[in-house]
Amino acid sequence: MSKTSHSTAPTSQSDAAAERASPPIDHGFLLRPVAVEFHRLWQKSNASGQPRPDIFAFVRSQNEITGPQCRDVCLVDQFHRWKSEMGLPAETYCRLLRNFCGDKSQDLELELVLHELSLRRAAAASPEAISVDDFCARFPGFRPHLLRCFADADLEATRALDQTRPPDEMSQTFSVAATQPRTGVVPQIDLDATTLEMSEVDDGSSLTLVSDHFQHNASSLLGNCGPFSKLPPILLQEIESNLENVVYEPGEYLTREGDPGDGLFVIQSGEVEIRARSESGEPRVLATSGSGEILGEMALLTEAPRTADLIAVGSVSVKFLPVAVFENLAGKYPVISRVLTQLLAERLGQRGHDALAGKTLDRFRIVRRLGKGGMAIVYAAEHLDTELPVALKMMSHRLVYDLNALKLFQREARIIEGFDHPNIVRMLGRFKAFRSFFIVMEYCDGTPLDKVVRKSGPLSAEQFCLVFRQLCDALAYAHDQNVVHRDIKPSNVMLTEEGTVKLMDFGLANPLDTNDESQSGVIAGTPRYMAPEQLRGDDVDTRADLFSLGCTAWKLLTGSDLVTQRSLVGIEKCHTNWQVPTFKNVPGNVATFLQTCLTFDREDREVDLRSFPG
Repeated sequence: MSKTSHSTAPTSQSDAAAERASPPIDHGFLLRPVAVEFHRLWQKSNASGQPRPDIFAFVRSQNEITGPQCRDVCLVDQFHRWKSEMGLPAETYCRLLRNFCGDKSQDLELELVLHELSLRRAAAASPEAISVDDFCARFPGFRPHLLRCFADADLEATRALDQTRPPDEMSQTFSVAATQPRTGVVPQIDLDATTLEMSEVDDGSSLTLVSDHFQHNASSLLGNCGPFSKLPPILLQEIESNLENVVYEPGEYLTREGDPGDGLFVIQSGEVEIRARSESGEPRVLATSGSGEILGEMALLTEAPRTADLIAVGSVSVKFLPVAVFENLAGKYPVISRVLTQLLAERLGQRGHDALAGKTLDRFRIVRRLGKGGMAIVYAAEHLDTELPVALKMMSHRLVYDLNALKLFQREARIIEGFDHPNIVRMLGRFKAFRSFFIVMEYCDGTPLDKVVRKSGPLSAEQFCLVFRQLCDALAYAHDQNVVHRDIKPSNVMLTEEGTVKLMDFGLANPLDTNDESQSGVIAGTPRYMAPEQLRGDDVDTRADLFSLGCTAWKLLTGSDLVTQRSLVGIEKCHTNWQVPTFKNVPGNVATFLQTCLTFDREDREVDLRSFPG
C-alpha cells in the first residue's frame, strides 16, 4: 500500500474573461411586511437554535400572496441559507414561484438566479472559481443575461439582513408561520414518497423531503458522489483539498472487521470486495463497490468498530479522509455530518444485507428489518436472556442533528410508555446505542391493513365491523389519555393472525394537555387522510383523528382512497368542495357513524368511539 497526501482543489471551468457582475436586485423588499416577517423568523431561529423556518409552509400560510411577495421571501431565504452554508439552488425557489405566477414568473426567477450568483461569489475565497458555464448550463434561458453580467460589471456584496431596520409601522410582532422539521440541504414537498410512516409500502400520500443536487465540475470526484453532491461546490473544494491519495495492491485489506474507524474511503478506480463473517464464523461476500462509491462512513459517524472487511480486487486507488480531518471539517461545517448521516440512513434498513443484522445492542440481537420510513427503521430482534421476540424502532440517523425530530421520537416513547391497551402496540423499554435512539416494542406478527386490502381486496361488512370496532376502542383509549394520534391510516394499523387489531406508530402523536409552542402551526401527517383543519396547520384535537378514521374506513370498504388528488393544492380544493360520501354495503347506523366522522366542520364530528354500532 502506498499512501500520499493530496492537496489540490478541483480546477474551475469558469470563463477566463468572466468578471464580477452586478445583478439588478432591489433591496427594497427588506422593508416589505411579508419579507420582514420571514426575516424575523430567521433571526429567531438563529438566536434560539430552533429549526430553520420552512419557506414552503410560510408561503402557504400567507393569504393571497403575490408573485413579487413570494420572490421577496425567497430572496430572504436565499441570503440566510447561503450565509449558514445550507444554500438551496435557485431552481428550488423558481419552482415555488411558478406555483403562483405560472409563465409570468420569468423576470422574478432571473432575480433569484442572479442573487444566488452574487451570494456564491461573495462567499468564495476565489470569486472567479464560480463558473459562468455552470450557471448557463443550469439556466440556458438566462444565458444572455448571465454572460452580460459576468462580462460587464461587478457583483455587489449582498446587504446584511441582520442589520436591516424596518420602519416603525412595521415593528409590530409578527405571527410565526407553520414550520416542519427540516434536515439535509434542500426541502421540497413531494406527495409521491413516504417520510412520516413506518409501512413497508408507500401509499403515495405523505410529505417528504427531496434533495436537488448542485451542479458540480465534472472533474470533482466528490461532486459526482451521491451524498457529497448535495454540498455547495465551494465547500467540496475544501474537503477535496484535505483528501489523501492511497493505492492498494490486489488482495490487500483496506480495513478489517473490528478495526477502529480511522477514516472514510472514496474509490477512484478499481473494485473493493466487502466481506463479513456469518454467525458460524464463515466469511461471506456481501457486495462489491467500484469507482465513485463511499465506504467507511458508518464507523466514522457512529464511533463503532468496522463491521466488515474491505479487500482490494486488483489494484485500487482511493481518496482517504482521516477521522481527525473529518472531525475538524465537520466542526467548521456541520452540514458535512448531516449529509453523511443521510448516507448512513440509506444503508441501514435496506432490503438486502443490513449492517445491523446479527448485531447485539443492549441485550437485544437484531434478526432482520421489518420496515423503513423517513423517521425510523423497525427491526425484528430477540432478547438474549429470555429469547422474547421484540420490535426495535431506531430513529433514523439522517435526523440525528434534527432537534425537533429527536423531540418527536422521545415524545412518542413517553406517550406509549404509559399505554396499556390490547389494541395498541405495547412499549417494553428504550435505550441509546449506535449513536441513535431505540424504542423496544412488543412484536406483532401480522399485516398492516393497507396490505390486507391490497392483497385480498375490500373487507366485507362483517370483517370491517370486527376490525373497526377494535380500532375505535384503541383510539378512544388514546383520546382518554389526552393524546391525538394525528396519523390514523391503514398502514398504521396491524392485523395479527388471530384477528387482533394493533394501532401503531405514535410518532406524530400530540398530548393535548401540553403547551408546546414548537408544535403550534405544524403540519404533520398524511395529507390524503388529514382533516381540513389539520392540513391548514390549525391546532388540532381528537376530532382530527375522527376524520382520518373515516378516510380509513372508506379505504377498507372500497379498496380506494377517499381523497384521490395527488397535490396539496388538489387536496385543498377537494376540502373546499367537500361532500360527505355515501357508504354502501354496511348497516345504516354504521354508515351514519362514518359519515359523521367525515363532516367538514369539526364541531359536527360528534361520535362516541366506544359505541361504534357495528
